[in-house]
Amino acid sequence: MVGDLVVLTNCLTTGYKNEEIGLVVKTEQVGQLFTLYWIIMSDGVEVPFWDSEFEVLDEGWRSNNNS
Repeated sequence: MVGDLVVLTNCLTTGYKNEEIGLVVKTEQVGQLFTLYWIIMSDGVEVPFWDSEFEVLDEGWRSNNNS
């Protein structure tokens, strides 16, 4: 997961907008059930996100979400 390019898809907590792009730089375990993903955004800020707030960009994402 670290190093993955991601797109925000359900961003509710940070003020960033859906469809912004970022790069996962680290993960942080929160208890036994949850993981925070630290994503560096285009403005250079590392921001924590839950896994429900982004999707990993890959070849399939691009072809399935052509808009």
